[in-house]
Amino acid sequence: MNKDFKNNNKFPKKQGDFKNKTDTGDKPNRVRPDRGSRSDRNDRPNRGNRPDRGNRPQMHRGDNVDSLEIAKAGDFFEGIVKIVRKSVPGPVVFSVSDGYKQVDAVTKESHFDVDDVVKLRGPVSDRADKLQIEIVSMDKSDVDFNEILDKQSKPIDRFFSITSERLVKMRPRMVEIAQKIRKAVLDGQAVMIRHHNDTDGISSGLALEHSIKILMKKAGINPHYYLYRSTSKAPFYEITDMLFDIAQAKRIVDDFGQKKPIMIIADNGSTPEDAFSHQTLHNLGYEVIVIDHHNPTKFAKEQNGELKTSVCEYLSLHLNPYMFGMDSKTNAGMLCYEIARLIDKDYDEPLIPAISAISDRSDIEETEAYIELTGKSREELTNIGIAIDFTSYNLRFASGSGVYEEILNNPLMVKMMVEKVFKGMETQLQSTLPYVRTMEIKDVVYSNIDLEKYTTRFTYPTPGKVIGMIHDKIVEEYNNHKVLSIGYLSDMLIIRANKPVLPVATIIENLQKKFPSANVDGGGHECAGAIKFVSAHKDDILEEVKVMLNNLKISEEE
Repeated sequence: MNKDFKNNNKFPKKQGDFKNKTDTGDKPNRVRPDRGSRSDRNDRPNRGNRPDRGNRPQMHRGDNVDSLEIAKAGDFFEGIVKIVRKSVPGPVVFSVSDGYKQVDAVTKESHFDVDDVVKLRGPVSDRADKLQIEIVSMDKSDVDFNEILDKQSKPIDRFFSITSERLVKMRPRMVEIAQKIRKAVLDGQAVMIRHHNDTDGISSGLALEHSIKILMKKAGINPHYYLYRSTSKAPFYEITDMLFDIAQAKRIVDDFGQKKPIMIIADNGSTPEDAFSHQTLHNLGYEVIVIDHHNPTKFAKEQNGELKTSVCEYLSLHLNPYMFGMDSKTNAGMLCYEIARLIDKDYDEPLIPAISAISDRSDIEETEAYIELTGKSREELTNIGIAIDFTSYNLRFASGSGVYEEILNNPLMVKMMVEKVFKGMETQLQSTLPYVRTMEIKDVVYSNIDLEKYTTRFTYPTPGKVIGMIHDKIVEEYNNHKVLSIGYLSDMLIIRANKPVLPVATIIENLQKKFPSANVDGGGHECAGAIKFVSAHKDDILEEVKVMLNNLKISEEE
């Protein structure tokens, strides 16, 4: 080993050996030009008056605030809040709301619980990009928090996006629904949206979801834990879907420590078939809102100029054009879009009502007005609707979160899907049109086909779409005629018509009287719907439809 290296790596000297040889003290008198000597720094004024580093309430650098909406990191909050969630064990983490904004508040321990209204004091900090209050004190408050919520949840005062007498008639109920949803959100309730899985239903669900999401983000609420959307395959709120919703709601309450969610049923929910599901949820204490446009078929009574349906008694709020003396042509997508605009002022998505109206064959002035708002052609909007319906079929029961948004904004994706759909439509028409039986009964062109025998199963388009395509072909061929088309399976009729000469509800009512043992049931609109029955009665039911047509008294105006 190198001798010089060895000599230079001896063990360090004792501490005393490091003394400055010119200094008689214990430490060298080192001086930094920019700071001065230790003795100089000890002589600085007010050194003993610095605040205690451990006393955080004295360290805030911002403003004293009483509103969480304007609070920022560094402020000191002192105001009335309601506890909407409590997390234990460990440090107690509250989610608190001042009636609009929601933030976390942390303390070591507390006897206060969810729904308590308190006066809270503490500095505001920023933790993981979220505001958090470190609680200095909490005291019970006698303030009526409902008054605060009522004021904050008042819907945005906006005109409808189009001019419409139909919408104006329903505005008071739409405002009620918007306020109910806003209040639920601001009070810390989760929102569960359940909608039909066709284009109208999906458009309805998306409009509500997108608007509520904007409101939640403004209010400091994470939509991932407070907003849920799911689809219904059946054209009514069937028991299976209701049970899934109860399971989801229990998870929200038990696992996340939240309140019971509020439930919204869109493009479904108004008919007697929905009654059992609504009654069950009502008895379990859930709030349910229905926004639908299907014919309720049965009305209980009239109250304040409004028809009450067979399901109204189980619902918090119910909106259906039939309740206000109108028909199904004001579809669910239109209704939900205008309600969504009342929920939050920053929500605008004019594609939604235009696509839903075209897809649901709504031939009213409002449809044209919505189309004009989009700046797109009817063909472009029709194709988007086809892509949404195709996607829904392939997603089955999945919500399709993110996929539908991509379709709304991606013309290339729409083009690819529409090309795929048109190929399938050509195949289905090729195998069905030769077997359609058409006849004229009482000035009505009546057609039927056995869909079970002549369509390809488990592919898109579905039997319901196939009879719709066949119907369109017949309408095109018999221009200016009244056309009724029926596609039948072993236990179901699927009905399409261009005029309400024989409304679906009328067919159901007559069949129920004629064949009580067939357990006839179903629903839909005047010109489109589905009827279920015991399969043994299929032939008799098909013949009875012809009898009904023969017994029609058709006026020239129809």
